[in-house]
Amino acid sequence: MGRKIAVFLAMLIFGIAVAGCGTCLAADSQPSSITFEVMEIAEVSVNCTTAQVTVECGVISTNATLVHFPAEINMNATELKNATQITLVVSTSGSVLYFVFNNTEAAGAEKYANVTVETYFEQYFGLSFTYNSTSTFNGYVNVTFTGIGVGNLTEFTQGLMGDCLIPDLGGFSQTFVPITKEVGACVLLGAFKESGDFKWTYTMGVAYSTIFPDGSGEHTVDVLDMLNVELLAPSDYAFIIAVPNSFYASTVVLDITSDTTVTFISCVPDQTMIPYTRGWYIDPSVPSPTQLIGTFFFGGDNTPVTELSLTFSGVIIPEFTAQMCMAVLMLISVVAVAFKKRFNS
Repeated sequence: MGRKIAVFLAMLIFGIAVAGCGTCLAADSQPSSITFEVMEIAEVSVNCTTAQVTVECGVISTNATLVHFPAEINMNATELKNATQITLVVSTSGSVLYFVFNNTEAAGAEKYANVTVETYFEQYFGLSFTYNSTSTFNGYVNVTFTGIGVGNLTEFTQGLMGDCLIPDLGGFSQTFVPITKEVGACVLLGAFKESGDFKWTYTMGVAYSTIFPDGSGEHTVDVLDMLNVELLAPSDYAFIIAVPNSFYASTVVLDITSDTTVTFISCVPDQTMIPYTRGWYIDPSVPSPTQLIGTFFFGGDNTPVTELSLTFSGVIIPEFTAQMCMAVLMLISVVAVAFKKRFNS
């Protein structure tokens, strides 16, 4: 279960970055031409039916000068020619490292991944990875390894930032260390490309989940508090030179879902009716009254925000109590023991 959660978080962070990019470039009001170095995005997802909130923040770039894997890892190794994805997720409880290959047989993918892990990843990270599984889907082969966790995620992340990010990146990367201080946090490092070349796109991010106060009526999501920072500003490298208007490729997405109706009440800073201009943009295209999506854009203004919140109305169901969790764990244990006995027999 832990491995699945880690992999899910890894894919989620990268998916958020790509989705943010796609949304930005696909809108009817998109600029006629753009160039940018880094895209950064933070997302706070509130699930009203479970009283859970998930916080993710990441950066992505095709410029390896700005975001990259540690220099000790040879990303141009022959074994990685047909690799399309490498993702590492690390927490205090464990780590997951997985490779995706295309145009490669399963046995070959396992061989190349093993060589890469033994030659580079274990030596650099010292996490003693163990082969876990191989799966195939539509011509792609996924090879997964698991490893031990790190004793101090904050120190680990600081070291990783020093090895993987340009020192003056700033922007949303300033949230990485504060977020790692949350219980259950994890850090992600990912690289993606087409099979047959070495034009990597790199991403780094952090994530954690926690509970959200339950009850009915109005609820305020304090984004800066969720990110564990007092202010937030875009990276200078995230500035998009566009025609007719330039802006920062730095967005904060607040996604609220429920089984009942959720209604927008207010926001700080003020609401904007035009995407990519500074302010909260409430997406009018969301078809369901049980979902609310607000996106904060910096526009072309890199002034830090010292208040960043959104208030909505809805019903948030109480989370599991400690007694309920204990009962569930006991039930799982009983089922596991029974299954093991039956399997052994």
